[in-house]
Amino acid sequence: MKTMSSYCKKHSLAAAIALMISTPFANASDVTVSGFLSVGGGMVDEEYPANAQGVTPPNYKGYEEDFTFDNNLLGLQVTGTVSEKVTATAQLIARSADDYQVNSEWAYLTWQASDTVKVRAGRLRIPLYMYSDFIDVGYSYAWITPPPEVYFSPFNNVDGVDIYVSNTLGIFDATLQAYVGSFTDDFVQDGVVTNTKARNQIGVSGTIGKDWWTLRAAHHQSELTLDLSGVVLGPQLTLGGLAQYLTVIGFPENTQRLLAEEDDVTFTEIGINMDTGRFVAAAEYIEFDPGESMLSKNIRQYVMVGVRTGEWLFHVTASEAKDEVSRPEQGLPAGQPDPLFGNTSVIIGTLQAVARAQVVEREVMSLGTRWDVTTGTAIKFQYDDVDDEVGDQKVYSVALQTVF
Repeated sequence: MKTMSSYCKKHSLAAAIALMISTPFANASDVTVSGFLSVGGGMVDEEYPANAQGVTPPNYKGYEEDFTFDNNLLGLQVTGTVSEKVTATAQLIARSADDYQVNSEWAYLTWQASDTVKVRAGRLRIPLYMYSDFIDVGYSYAWITPPPEVYFSPFNNVDGVDIYVSNTLGIFDATLQAYVGSFTDDFVQDGVVTNTKARNQIGVSGTIGKDWWTLRAAHHQSELTLDLSGVVLGPQLTLGGLAQYLTVIGFPENTQRLLAEEDDVTFTEIGINMDTGRFVAAAEYIEFDPGESMLSKNIRQYVMVGVRTGEWLFHVTASEAKDEVSRPEQGLPAGQPDPLFGNTSVIIGTLQAVARAQVVEREVMSLGTRWDVTTGTAIKFQYDDVDDEVGDQKVYSVALQTVF
């Protein structure tokens, strides 16, 4: 789970918005403010059992056996006109999971170079997924939240520059987006706050469609560094300590795999979205290749189909995570005496356990309804049947989502 960055933490949402709209260029005609809200909660039928080490895995979507309304989010987006072709945009979000501290998701300038080309610079949303640009705006899609088996990345932003082109290719509508940048932030890994750096980020995404269907594809790459040294593996043993020991006994290649330093990683996505007015469907397939790091290769996908009748939408989604385990122990000889662990086989087993802990294997079948109560407001109900390697769960959730 990603932690909040320190940006704007000391400001309330209202104060931060007031600060932005009081800038010299702002007046009633120069500034537009829009917002979105999601209030929701849920429960699981029973919690996951503790593993062999006595650790209880987190429940699906973080819910508990008692129903709680703790999946809430408020966002405001402010756009100000700087000049005829330049605008400034900021998006601030407060989440209940982060004690409603304010985080700046977007903060960028846009230059409208032509009717079909715009260039942006600042903090941008990485176009990883089909719903990346409005992933926090729950009202904009069928589910309460997109399937977490696919929409799992804790890194959604980039500080950099992008170019966005929208045009026609014959009878088809098409878009192309390319960006470069970098990002630094913290997220929680195995209970430890982990600093993450993505350098030399570069990516491209494109769509082509007509009328009721759109095809999408994207590819991204960067140099990823994760500070995992503080992850505890056992009494008086951390991941960093094990990595240092591997170097001491002459296996620096294994140290590199364990520490995930400046690893070349890639992320690839393909998707399709269809909406005839009565029938809807969507599907996405992604692969995250972590290079030489101990992270698993993520292979994820979902398929959703639904039907509208009046103000109601009924939908079913099948999603799957089937990751491939990494091999940080590769190259270590087995059965050799070792002064610290007694035998190198113990080191190999430890490395294999670390790698295995990164793997997610899960199948989820979801049934959901969306009721558009009025323009801009929807109430959603969802049931998830989860088949996970750590146990099975049934999850019940509800949300009120609106835009304004």
